[in-house]
Amino acid sequence: MEKLETRVNFYYIDVSNYIVANAADTFHAESTYGFNMNEIIFYGVEMEFNSVWSDKLTFFGNYTYRKTDYDEEELYFKNASGADLDVSPILLEIAPEHKANLGLRYRIWDKTLLTSDIRYVGKRESEGNVYTLDDFITVDVGMEYEFRENLKAHFFVGNVLGEEYQEIYGYPMPGRVYGVSMKASF
Repeated sequence: MEKLETRVNFYYIDVSNYIVANAADTFHAESTYGFNMNEIIFYGVEMEFNSVWSDKLTFFGNYTYRKTDYDEEELYFKNASGADLDVSPILLEIAPEHKANLGLRYRIWDKTLLTSDIRYVGKRESEGNVYTLDDFITVDVGMEYEFRENLKAHFFVGNVLGEEYQEIYGYPMPGRVYGVSMKASF
């Protein structure tokens, strides 16, 4: 191995008087509201690496763990007329706890590069915490060809395994995708 670079970031953010603004969504069409939470804590870790194994082979990847913590007792309020309101920090709950990416680049000829990317997204809640979206793994492969120093074409197949998944509830992502992209630098 010629070179290995790594980075690890830990974070812990303790916020007092956090304002939560939830706009109407599919499940709460008439419930746009905002409210204050006395305390909310965001914490997690982000890690990444880049590894050059040779002049032909490169690996890279990253992993993120994130968590949000708050006192659920704070989610019950009374409105101006004294009626109980059950509020929810909807948008704080839709990001997954775990996400990871792994990439590989292999130069087979001077101007031709094989690419492979694997992405993992952990299970998460839909807006309104109505449904749990399953975790998923997608695999993309491709080949990049450099016509000139400033002109490259990338031929790719996204979601090679045809994984059925949803990034956002109610919007299924496409199965296998074939494509070509061009990059010109000036």
